[in-house]
Amino acid sequence: MDEDLLAVDYCIDCGKCYDVCHISKVTDNKYTPRSKIMLLQKLLDGDELDQEEINDIYLSTRCGACDDVCPVNIPITDIIQRERAILAQHGKEPARTSQICRNILEAGSPGRKDASIRNSWIKDELELNDSSDVAYMAGCWIAFAHQDIASSTIKILNAGGITPMAIPEEKCCGLFLIDNGHLEEAKEYAKEYVEYLESLGIKKVIASCPGCYLVLKEEYPKLFREPEFEVIYSLSLFDQLIDEGKLIPKKLNKTVSIRDACAIMEMSDIPRKILSEMGVEVREMFDRKRACCGGPAGVKPNFPEISSKTAMLTIEHFKDTPDGTVSYCPFCYHHLENVCQEKNEEMDMRDISLLLLESIL
Repeated sequence: MDEDLLAVDYCIDCGKCYDVCHISKVTDNKYTPRSKIMLLQKLLDGDELDQEEINDIYLSTRCGACDDVCPVNIPITDIIQRERAILAQHGKEPARTSQICRNILEAGSPGRKDASIRNSWIKDELELNDSSDVAYMAGCWIAFAHQDIASSTIKILNAGGITPMAIPEEKCCGLFLIDNGHLEEAKEYAKEYVEYLESLGIKKVIASCPGCYLVLKEEYPKLFREPEFEVIYSLSLFDQLIDEGKLIPKKLNKTVSIRDACAIMEMSDIPRKILSEMGVEVREMFDRKRACCGGPAGVKPNFPEISSKTAMLTIEHFKDTPDGTVSYCPFCYHHLENVCQEKNEEMDMRDISLLLLESIL
């Protein structure tokens, strides 16, 4: 029997996935992790799904919160990815999803941005070295929307004695392709990008974006092969530089909440340690549990109203701490900023790199 179908048969309808899924919460459990995986049999049998059923499959950020709590270890997000792959093959995926995939494959960014301005964050005040074997990958959301994160990251690295190169022809990591089941395209995309980075003589890639870090470190080896370069998450490197005494933060005496990054929840101790070194107290927002902002994997472009409602679960916490919220995911930051503007809510959030730069200046 098909392993995924066998896994679905194990579902005991305990409701644990309902409780942790933010999209389930804001839709009164109309779209749940369980309702999604129960559609696999119909897809494999070649049955037509109605529009509501298709919407259900695409109303997932694949954050992994449901996987975390499933008592019978059903690979829920993997099954959703497989269902999306089937729908894509039959021309049934949302038009916006198809367009974003084309944008990445043809132009190297989800929004088909002008590639010539991707590295426009580079200013004379930043120390970069084109011949370095250490490269910095900003990622799409930083390069095009929040360039101050790239600037602060390079300044911190410089203060710690590291002068990286900027990737001349950086492009999207391709996470959106993976989330939406375009795995054959993603395989070729990963091959091309890995070989390009290796051609530059790069030995280490520092990534600010949790999604980029996860894709380069874990997904590319599965899609293509293990790269010849090491992939390092920027906060891990900041933490190392602090431990080595190469960065010495001064105490800021602040109290913040923290917006965790779903992609790397297993590394969530690192930003908290860095904040502690800066004398910053953290008030937990979701009890250290995975709680998505509601934007990734196509939810934001395809279902903006539901995506915004999901974001409000985080934004409602902004008023709970005197010194605002700290983020370490640029996509969360970008999405929440947009929703605050849309809802006329006050935005009191900063990326952790800006706070650390303030602390070491």
